[in-house]
Amino acid sequence: MVSDGEKQLGLSYGQDTLQTSPDASDKGDVEHLSKPDSKLALSEEEALARSRADPEGMLPIYLTFAPNDRDNPRNWAKRRKWYITCFASMLNVVTCLCAGSISSGAMEIQKEFLVSAEITTLALSLYVLGLAVGPVLLAPLSEYFGRQPVYMVSWFIHFIFQLPVALAPNIGTILVCRFIGGFAGGAPLTNTGGTISDLWRRNDSGGPMAVYGLSSTFGPPLALVMSGYIGLNSGWRWIFWVLMAITGAFWVLLVFTIPETRHTIILQKKTKRVRKAMRKEGLKAADSITDANADERKGLHQLFAITLTRPFHFLFTEPITFFAAIYNGFLYGLVYLFNEAFPLVFGPGKGHGFNGGEQGLAFLGLCIGPIIAFLFYPLQERYYLRRVAENDGKGVPEARMWMARLGAMFIPVSLFWFGWTSYPSVHWIVPVIASAMFGAGIYIIILSILNYVVDSYQTYSASALAGVILVRNIVGAGFPLFATQMYNKLDYEWASSLLGFIAILLVPIPFIFFYRGETIRLRSPWAREHFNQDEDSPH
Repeated sequence: MVSDGEKQLGLSYGQDTLQTSPDASDKGDVEHLSKPDSKLALSEEEALARSRADPEGMLPIYLTFAPNDRDNPRNWAKRRKWYITCFASMLNVVTCLCAGSISSGAMEIQKEFLVSAEITTLALSLYVLGLAVGPVLLAPLSEYFGRQPVYMVSWFIHFIFQLPVALAPNIGTILVCRFIGGFAGGAPLTNTGGTISDLWRRNDSGGPMAVYGLSSTFGPPLALVMSGYIGLNSGWRWIFWVLMAITGAFWVLLVFTIPETRHTIILQKKTKRVRKAMRKEGLKAADSITDANADERKGLHQLFAITLTRPFHFLFTEPITFFAAIYNGFLYGLVYLFNEAFPLVFGPGKGHGFNGGEQGLAFLGLCIGPIIAFLFYPLQERYYLRRVAENDGKGVPEARMWMARLGAMFIPVSLFWFGWTSYPSVHWIVPVIASAMFGAGIYIIILSILNYVVDSYQTYSASALAGVILVRNIVGAGFPLFATQMYNKLDYEWASSLLGFIAILLVPIPFIFFYRGETIRLRSPWAREHFNQDEDSPH
């Protein structure tokens, strides 16, 4: 329902949201973990020393990370952490490439299989729907088995299912394999943000999470930029041969260069290693040592039960979750709606007469906008940290929405601008610039809102964001299905204007969160629990 990745999108480093359950306590900084007096929370060195001092003692030891433990991913070399961060974010980009690239071959697919435009659009929507459904299974599996196995297996499936699409003998094969590919492609959504949370402490998180946020908004339009001329010059099947080569190369790098980063899994392996060493030395504590998370570890049945039920409770009872879901759903719906709208505005007929490759390049505006917003993100992070310092080190979730107020105004302005400059008589660069403003707005808003939700609910943020991300992907799958009909029926100018008017209705949401969010949080039993918590304290 939501990715472990997306659950971490809010710089939530006091916790690893899905390590045991959506309402689990901090498992990321396990060195801060406190246990009952009857059991000892010790590092590897401390556990071995205590056991050697009392070889016959059955000491009830909980194994934790030492403050500078090299097994703790947060203590790895910065260069290694940045490599894993960028690689995991690139997986998200590649997933988005696979989503939208089919639009560059839509016309050829229609001609070859004698199907309507709605059917080829369905191939896009089914992939995005797979991204919504996939994390329902992948998130609990990631918690139970670890991030690396889920990355490896699901990404291999994602890679291999490009093959039957490239060789598809009929449209049914394309539709089924696109859904399966999207389902498996949910691995980055499930894991990437969580991986970054494993690697970086909370106050070091601004840059890494901004990179991950960029991958989520930069990736979808990049798909058309990359695939436009491939489809035009080599045919639609070559789009999927290229995607298969890209996903295969990333799978090889994933297997050989990306280690396990989930703290609970590393501690489990560490505990087995220490237990083996104790038994070799004949120490009785080998039979009583467990990892720090053993008592709270849940079975797969419990994990799936939480994933399938609690998010809906948050979605329909929590105003923050509800309005965040509406806004995120609308924005992601527009992102994939443009896959159908841009060929109308820039293509032959009533558009600018671009060929397939040139239509793909028209999406560069949507790519450049998030990059520009990303470059200004340090201003948002600086403001947030200043507000935290003014609040005696306690978190200020509302400060996450500072820049979102500007981003909210970018959306309707850019939609009206795009709509009323889509006449063929207006130079094509003008609507492209409008799309860049839209791209900047969506990056600012999505990153800000997800940060706000995570900081508000903290240990319950997995459940809150589950509803948000489910709605986002379902709406993203639905919007392309009516895009062509809407633009043809209303004309390009009024179709974009209708979307702009809807966007105006949503503009108040960031302002309400910024100015009145504290009052809303105080009324929530889930958010109130974390009110005025220290920024670096365990959640």
